[in-house]
Amino acid sequence: MVMKNPDVEFCGYCITHPSESKINFRIQTRGSLPAVEPFRKGLNDLMGVCQHVLDTFEKSMRKYRAQREEEMQ
Repeated sequence: MVMKNPDVEFCGYCITHPSESKINFRIQTRGSLPAVEPFRKGLNDLMGVCQHVLDTFEKSMRKYRAQREEEMQ
């Protein structure tokens, strides 16, 4: 999601060690844009995509359950 931002030249991450709960991010931007801005935007965009997937899934499940109830009657 961060790489979709046209102001981002590079975005990468590494996990320091499997037993640690730490991730190191490296974000290189064009110009003087601070890296935290595209990082925040990427996280917000990702939350929006996840919410859309969840909403679509829940809608499909409701539709499936309603059809199944009709078939049982």
